[in-house]
Amino acid sequence: MELMIAEKVKKYRKERDMTQEALAQALGVASQSVSKWECGEGYPDITLLPAIANFFEVTVDEMIGNDEISAKEDINENYFGVIHKRMPPPEEMLELSLKYYRKYPRDWNIATKLMHEITRRHREKLDEYKPLLNEICERVLKNCTDSELRCRAVMSMCMICEEDEVRAWLDKDSKMWNDERRLEVWEERYKLLGDIEQHRIYRYAGNFLRAAHLVDRLGKLSDEYKDDVIRRKEWLEYYLGVLDGMSARKAEEEILDGWIGEYNYAYIRLAAAYFEMNEPENGYKYLERSLELHERWNKIPDHAALALGNPYAFGETKLMKDTLYIGMPNGKHMPIWHGIRSWMPHLVNQIENWSSFNSIRNEERYQTILARAKELSET
Repeated sequence: MELMIAEKVKKYRKERDMTQEALAQALGVASQSVSKWECGEGYPDITLLPAIANFFEVTVDEMIGNDEISAKEDINENYFGVIHKRMPPPEEMLELSLKYYRKYPRDWNIATKLMHEITRRHREKLDEYKPLLNEICERVLKNCTDSELRCRAVMSMCMICEEDEVRAWLDKDSKMWNDERRLEVWEERYKLLGDIEQHRIYRYAGNFLRAAHLVDRLGKLSDEYKDDVIRRKEWLEYYLGVLDGMSARKAEEEILDGWIGEYNYAYIRLAAAYFEMNEPENGYKYLERSLELHERWNKIPDHAALALGNPYAFGETKLMKDTLYIGMPNGKHMPIWHGIRSWMPHLVNQIENWSSFNSIRNEERYQTILARAKELSET
């Protein structure tokens, strides 16, 4: 460990507005000794450290820079401070990161920063540093409780291991790794390997997962307006606009198969809202659109790959019908634990059990829709 006695003696002396001569006299040493300490040309005798620390009313650890506060000041000023002011060139950055990792081997932020530096900007030195990277990652996973730093360490190892080892590394900390994070690993890995085609496949899939999770969160917000039908109707209309934007659908264009579940979610709830508002024509309009979507859905084979559109955002990513997976053009599947619906609830259960439809239950138009919905539920 690098002792910080020079900096500490000078700092504490100036805080007391003392000269070197005055400090030397107080400690009973020659004035040249204090000058040498502050210039880093030597250290006080070890037996003198308690006296110096007592004089300045600090601990010995604080005196030599081994206390937590001093360590944080050193790291923030001389490591991260340097990085933030100017990003050093690769060789200088590697040297700085190695220096501070050796100085503070249990600072997991520095440790994972070093891993990132080696695995991304010094791949020509991987053979030399691979044992160190393995050691750091194992130590992080054993001792670090920060989920982001643990993920960062695992991600670095996924950049340098063999392809068939990636999943094993991810599974070392599986509770921290959702479907989006795993796609990020493959996306960055292929970019580092120079495989642009695979990189784009995983980037598009990642884009879709993020979009799907946003759609899922937005869709659930309509429940917040269950007691305010006007606001609920307005929100659902906004939600349909979001779906049009996500799928790059223009007005009056056919809804793509992959988005049928989401549009149905909005249509059936809009129908309910309009019936509650005593606007039956608008209610029937959306109820009949929902029935049309159910008819289309029934004609699609089970586990079929459903088109999502918006190739600039999602590429050739597909949604697998009635599964919790998306399909990619390289033949691989990735889980999607929450997002847009790859299934359709039975329309019968919705319109028979929701009180919103009570006002029209005896109408012939409703009975016709219900009869067709029952036919679909049996196929």
